Amino acid sequence: MSSEFEIGIQLHLPTFRHTTLPQFMDFGRSAHAGGVSQLWVTDNLRSRNQFVVLTALAGSAPLKLGTAVTVQYFRNPVDVADSVAAITDLMDGREFGLGLARGNRNTPRYVQVAKPISMLRETAQSLRRLLAGEAVRFADYPMVASYFNLMPEAPFQLNFRPQSRVLLYCGGNGPKALAVGGACMDGILFGGTFQSVVRAGHMAELLQIAEQAAVAAGRKGALRKVAEIKLSVAQDGRAAREFTKHSVAGRIVSLREGGYDDDDYRKLGIAPADVDRLQEAEKSGGEAGDHPELVTDAMIDAIFVAGDPAYCREKMTEVCAMARTYGYQQLMFSELGPDLKQGLRLLCDEILPSL
Repeated sequence: MSSEFEIGIQLHLPTFRHTTLPQFMDFGRSAHAGGVSQLWVTDNLRSRNQFVVLTALAGSAPLKLGTAVTVQYFRNPVDVADSVAAITDLMDGREFGLGLARGNRNTPRYVQVAKPISMLRETAQSLRRLLAGEAVRFADYPMVASYFNLMPEAPFQLNFRPQSRVLLYCGGNGPKALAVGGACMDGILFGGTFQSVVRAGHMAELLQIAEQAAVAAGRKGALRKVAEIKLSVAQDGRAAREFTKHSVAGRIVSLREGGYDDDDYRKLGIAPADVDRLQEAEKSGGEAGDHPELVTDAMIDAIFVAGDPAYCREKMTEVCAMARTYGYQQLMFSELGPDLKQGLRLLCDEILPSL
């Protein structure tokens, strides 16, 4: 296996809704045996609790762990800090990566999404201090104090310390979020649109925003960069591609919501009229993912590496070149395929050794 990139896997909990905690623990052992060094867990209301899953994983194998991401509106920074610090008791000093962001495009359906950039900044700043053992008064973080009804002048200080290094990662990939990440955090988690952003020609400008913010803030050392690689691999390549369609539909529409124009979509090989049809279907009710018949092969290839093992090995050459060009240190594979066990086995046995 190539040592050029560290290998991580994101466990997207809604995708693996039928996977139990004992099965996740077995997965962790298999992933470690296959050369994976870090597992990341998503944060989704209605799914298994992120920190409970991470606690189970911490006892399963000697892996680094992380959140990709913790949603800044779902729980207050004191709750996050004491949860993460407690999990590190089980990790024998291995690193924990704490990703932060506003969540996916469904977040506003469940909670009030107030001032996302201020919330991201204040959450990151207060978490760094709490995890360092400092006493924090949320009068210094008025947006967080108001949102979570925290007493502004009360001193909050953990009465125990993390037993592992905790790195903060910015999971927001827009310009304003990346500026906060560069100024306040240790690294960047670039999400499931990684391939699209590179191919549309926007990655350099976005990374530059984070890097310039880090310099302006006097932060030393390069930002650590993790690229989320959407992967769906199965012996049945067509089944692997069909599996992606719900996820792809929402992400393709979200690109337009983030400012992509018709020329951006053409760079991805996607006909703008096909995106229009997805948006119109969503407006008529439900989600874009409820219309898999409108997801084209070009849309799948803009977001995922999806197919049989031979096809995925070939596509990963291109993805590795993208990650190398922009200085990413870790490839974090997400989704894996219609069969979690088979996807992990094919990733570890047939894809990673060829990188």
